[in-house]
Amino acid sequence: MCGRFIVTGTWAEYRNSLNILPPEVDGRNGPEPNYNTAPATTLDIITRTEEGIGIEPVTWGFIPFWANDAKFKPINATIEKIEEGGGFFKAGFEHNRCLIPATGYYEWKGPKGDKTPYLIYLPGEPPVFEPFAFAGVMARNKKQGTTTFAIITMPPTDNIAHLHNRMPAVLKPDTLEAWMDKANGKADALDILQENRGTDLVFHPVSKEVGKVANKGPELIDKIEHA
Repeated sequence: MCGRFIVTGTWAEYRNSLNILPPEVDGRNGPEPNYNTAPATTLDIITRTEEGIGIEPVTWGFIPFWANDAKFKPINATIEKIEEGGGFFKAGFEHNRCLIPATGYYEWKGPKGDKTPYLIYLPGEPPVFEPFAFAGVMARNKKQGTTTFAIITMPPTDNIAHLHNRMPAVLKPDTLEAWMDKANGKADALDILQENRGTDLVFHPVSKEVGKVANKGPELIDKIEHA
């Protein structure tokens, strides 16, 4: 799964790495640095509207457009569920795919009560590392007045499988346009998810302070030598 991630850098750096954002984002402030982004956070992500590709604030925790309440708000959408038909995420996957900019995410490994957190990221210079984008699904629920997203997860690549049995889909830059193109249907989008950067990911252990949602400072990503 993916339950915490980091957002660092500038929109100009994301545009340079992702090659999908319009040039005008270079003059935009942000994104707001957050070294411990948690569910229920509202943050700027990459979406497509009738005006084209852009950035808008969306909340992490998916509420489908048809829901009459917000009791169930999953943060992840599994590729297996989508392959089976989509269910909760069907409309979002087919019509409202999105991209969530990030520079790393956390997973925990170890016995219950003594798990070690790891920062997983693309090689680069801290604190920014290499900007990338998670594949996501989003929904606009007029009944609830919400715009929300979930991150798509899938089985991990071999290099990080020992850390966790799931990984978020980190898309390759040359697949982003196709991912966001509503003309591409379910089969095309599922193929794009297989074109991920899982094998490029690296990791290191970090402080257990990341387990506290209130902690959001840059010290959280420092490499720690655990006993």
